[in-house]
Amino acid sequence: MSKEALSPNDGAAAVGERFLVTPDGVAVAPLGGELVSLSAGALPGETLEQLLGRLCREARRRSLAPVAGNAFCDPALAASAGALDFPVSFLGRHDTPAGDVRGARLSALPAGLGERVNSAEGVPLGARWETGGAKYLLLGALTPENTAAAPDEQSAEMWETLGALLEANGFKDTDVLRTWFFNRRILDWYDGFNRVRTAYFNAHNIFGALVPASTGVGVSNAAGAALSLDVFAAAPLAGTGSDAFRAEAVVSPLQCPANDYKSAFSRAVEISTPDGRRLSVSGTASIAPEGATVHKDDLDAQIKLSLQVVAAILESRGMGWTDVARAILYFPKIEWMPHYETCRAALGLPHLPAVYAHADICRDDLLFEIELDAFKP
Repeated sequence: MSKEALSPNDGAAAVGERFLVTPDGVAVAPLGGELVSLSAGALPGETLEQLLGRLCREARRRSLAPVAGNAFCDPALAASAGALDFPVSFLGRHDTPAGDVRGARLSALPAGLGERVNSAEGVPLGARWETGGAKYLLLGALTPENTAAAPDEQSAEMWETLGALLEANGFKDTDVLRTWFFNRRILDWYDGFNRVRTAYFNAHNIFGALVPASTGVGVSNAAGAALSLDVFAAAPLAGTGSDAFRAEAVVSPLQCPANDYKSAFSRAVEISTPDGRRLSVSGTASIAPEGATVHKDDLDAQIKLSLQVVAAILESRGMGWTDVARAILYFPKIEWMPHYETCRAALGLPHLPAVYAHADICRDDLLFEIELDAFKP
């Protein structure tokens, strides 16, 4: 099976209204707030360093500076990625084949906008910036220091670390709009992870404000930690009008709130700014309106239902598939990945700026998950 057959962007020179695919296969799209997404699947025989280099070259060509990224690959390849001045999480399921490279995505800003965020030791953590009456913070590849602790303890440490980083950069816990949790062997401790997250949300009044959109999947990371975290936060600048920035949770027309089955995240969050609306859709899988898994053991049916659920969320906000700026397609088995293109075509959907990821889903009977961001000026 060639990687060439696994690119959701095959043949897509300029297939969406909001994104384009460059001649060398990089999907580029705006995310609002001056942030730009660049994503690409690995070409046949392409190394991780070459893949990231291809993305970085395209960013430079557009006078953009990458500020955070994800590489879906054998995490042991992290040492081969070369020197990077922005955080990248290297993510693969616990049994991702040695040397495997699936794809990568970067988030970038216009060169010179904002400032880098580093740890006390000088490790790149992301960036903060201001534009259009709002302030933004994007952090990537955060991991707990005590990687020998139990997973629940590492998760609790991660939340406390995040709280400190938010405060140090002028943000509150309630300004977090999107999280990505990449949990090693998630099926072994997802209940514990949810208990820790819910406790933190209760302690910091998140449920009384806006519950972030989120993805939680099972992948290992290069640090050997129980989890790795990416975070996006935003808030209006003091003194700006109410129309300069607005964030709100979005319900799913076809699924119940995730909190109904004790998983604390919003199905989607929409951010409105003067330059447009960004819709961040959480990890979405084959789940019935009441919360049960649907179409057990039927991969194609699960993919199709997941896409239909996302389509309903997009439509509820006056958007469609051509507004999608980036997406990640999560599969527990690499050999299942070609099924996505078959199902997409069967539903008559356009190509998406998507990359594949080898990952466990948060239930052992879920066979596929999709997350995405859409943007509409």
